[in-house]
Amino acid sequence: MKYMLVKLLAIAAVNFAVTAAIAQESVIVKSAEMVDYGIYKIELTGNHVAVPSAAAGAVQPAYQAVLVAETNQISATIGNCFGLQFILRGTPDGAWADVVIVVNHPAFKKPDGTVSGNSDRVPWHYRIGEKVGYTYTLDHDWEAVSGKWTIEIWRGKERLVGKEFLVTPAK
Repeated sequence: MKYMLVKLLAIAAVNFAVTAAIAQESVIVKSAEMVDYGIYKIELTGNHVAVPSAAAGAVQPAYQAVLVAETNQISATIGNCFGLQFILRGTPDGAWADVVIVVNHPAFKKPDGTVSGNSDRVPWHYRIGEKVGYTYTLDHDWEAVSGKWTIEIWRGKERLVGKEFLVTPAK
């Protein structure tokens, strides 16, 4: 009986994986339209999602982002939150589409002395046809690094949308 249960669970897992893969293949993302960009005030969901490929090791999803200022000039001040909002265009409308958020930034020197890479890759999914976004908050002094930053949305090998920001020393 135990073997049968394990076998049934294995079959169910394979069926789920195949169904998810087929469903994702039927999602067509044609483009992305930038709605706005700049500095945002966000309200977090309270969740922390582990993302080992991000310098901080996790991301914190927001359920609301309100544009405070449309600018690509960002002060390297703790608490500043910047990014972009966009709409994925494709079919079927409302379907979930897998993308990768790429944040290119100067290297960070962390408190433990290690130095981060220059790029964070965050696998994520958004609904086609809905206004969505990605923001980066300077939570720690070691993240508040001046220089050129970019936030880009990719699907496979195609860059859908992105924005360059110039993070300047805090005054």
